[in-house]
Amino acid sequence: MWWRARRRHGWLDHLARAAVRYAEADGGRLAAAVTYYAFFATFALALLGFALFGFVLDDPAVQRSVQRYLDQNLPNLDVQALRTARGAAGVIAFLGLPVTGWFWVNALRSSIRKVWRLPEYPGTFVVRLLIDLLVLTGLGLLLVVSLATAFTTTALASRLIDTTGADAALTRGLLAVVGLVVGVAVNTLLSIAVLTGLPRLRMPPRRVALPALLVAIGLELLKTVGGFFVQRIEANPTYHVVAGTVGLLVSLSVVNQLVLFAAALTATATIGDVTDLALGGKLPRMSSDQDIATAEPTTVPDIGSAREQTADHRSPG
Repeated sequence: MWWRARRRHGWLDHLARAAVRYAEADGGRLAAAVTYYAFFATFALALLGFALFGFVLDDPAVQRSVQRYLDQNLPNLDVQALRTARGAAGVIAFLGLPVTGWFWVNALRSSIRKVWRLPEYPGTFVVRLLIDLLVLTGLGLLLVVSLATAFTTTALASRLIDTTGADAALTRGLLAVVGLVVGVAVNTLLSIAVLTGLPRLRMPPRRVALPALLVAIGLELLKTVGGFFVQRIEANPTYHVVAGTVGLLVSLSVVNQLVLFAAALTATATIGDVTDLALGGKLPRMSSDQDIATAEPTTVPDIGSAREQTADHRSPG
């Protein structure tokens, strides 16, 4: 019945093959390894963001907008504290982010290529290092665009709500929907960059669009759950440090598992050809369209028989 359902529904068969690919690559263990490096990179990135915010907050209008945004999303952060710590935070972030970021990019790239059953560390170390740093810079720019879009949408929503009267609730709802759509769109582009640029694979956009969209939707759901989590723990200061750290680890683990499962979906798709830019040349159809479990079994020679045949061949007569 299960195989009949898979033959009847292409999407179910694709999902099953992706699950097999994810399990064979030991996706959970890979996600845990990536989470370890992402945890330190996140702190360095947060310090850089705090430092940048600290310099931007010299403008009183921007300071009020940022304070309002933080009150709604990160109520435990104080704008004045960001301004005070901007110097030291900037130095630490400038030195730490390239190192921790490269370790994260290296781990995620090798994990995605493992899901694709490709060499995890192609080329020379120097070339990989330079490309990974370029990819890290590009992802950072996309992340800045994502955060700027979210901040702009929130600021616009607050300004329009302040100027409206009776329809304030409706305006808030409509702008929340617009912000959600914009956030999903930006996260989808970011996910496409991670799934293709990071492992250095070229493929048709249709092949990667749906897996990237699933990652983007998962990120939005995770952000909603995270906001609810923050509201729950802020009432008890005892939980702030431990719960915040555990929450970050859980969030990073879920995100990395989403990304690796999306890589499995992309690897087992049947749309178009895939080119490995790291090694050159198109991937064979067996690597991208089929699963080992569904492929024809390979005949393994019997070592004992081979030895007997060799002995008979060497014996006289």
